[in-house]
Amino acid sequence: MAVPTREDATLVVQLATLGAELALAEATNFIWSDQFVGEYEEFKRRHAPGSKGFEQVNKTAGWYETIATLVKNDLLSAELVHDWLAVEMTWRRLEGILVGMREESGEPRLFENFQALAARVPSPA
Repeated sequence: MAVPTREDATLVVQLATLGAELALAEATNFIWSDQFVGEYEEFKRRHAPGSKGFEQVNKTAGWYETIATLVKNDLLSAELVHDWLAVEMTWRRLEGILVGMREESGEPRLFENFQALAARVPSPA
C-alpha cells in the first residue's frame, strides 16, 4: 500500500473545492433522496436528458470518473480516496443508470474508471 503524500492531500483539497463549486452536495442529496430511482429505464422516464435529475447524476458520475482517472494513472492515492469518499457505495447507487447509459451509448469506456475504483475497495484495517 502506497503511503499518501502531501501532494495527494493538496489534490484532494482541490477536488473537494471543485465539488463545492459544482454543487455536488445538492447532487448527492438528490441521489440519496426518495425521488431517485436506480433502474435506468424508469430513471430516464422520470428524469429525461436535460432535466435537473439527469444533470445531478451526470455531475456526480463525472466527478467520480475524474477522481478515478487520476487514481488509475497513479496521480492520486487510491487509499486516500477510499478513506475520503464512499466510492463503492456511490457506484452501487448509480450503477444501474450508468451501465444503462454505457450500453445505450455504445461506449464501453463510459464511467469505466469510476466502476474500477469502486471495485478496488480496500479491506478494513
